[in-house]
Amino acid sequence: MNKNFKKVMDLIAEMKQSFAKASQKFDQATLIDGTIVEFDIFEVGQPLFVVTETETIPAPEGTHALSGDLEGVSVVVDANGIIVEIIDERAMDEVPVVEEVVAEAMSIEKVENIINAKLESFATSIEAVAEMMKVIADSNNNLSNEIATLKGEFETFKSAPTNNTNEGEKFAKVGNLTAKQQWLKYNKNK
Repeated sequence: MNKNFKKVMDLIAEMKQSFAKASQKFDQATLIDGTIVEFDIFEVGQPLFVVTETETIPAPEGTHALSGDLEGVSVVVDANGIIVEIIDERAMDEVPVVEEVVAEAMSIEKVENIINAKLESFATSIEAVAEMMKVIADSNNNLSNEIATLKGEFETFKSAPTNNTNEGEKFAKVGNLTAKQQWLKYNKNK
């Protein structure tokens, strides 16, 4: 049963790992100074990251002005790299709203494909866990049945009368001999 439990725990760890490793594509923007920033969703409460040559790190606290398609938009980030405010100084007629630009970056089909892949992976893992739980439950039922049978046999054995005199006679050197035993004893030398 320990093997089954270990398999279940391994499957759960695999599920966690598959969600952690999700191939998620972040959108990128460039700041006026040329720094590349990355975000999943460009809105208040979401993290903003700075892309370096070797890694991505939370954006430093402060106000950061964007360039390119988002020129005229500034983002205010707290000490944890979380967006606390988005300031859009562009004329509304000239450039689409920031949310529209971000929304266009990932189509509904891409989102559905990502969700379906996650759900499929999750379903496969859950089915494997369910199968392992079934094996564990079957083993548990078998053990319970065996224990119940053994208890019944033990109670039967425990309640059976004992024959102390017969047990004593089996190993006694002296005792009452039956008629047949007496005849054999006396006729053995004849």
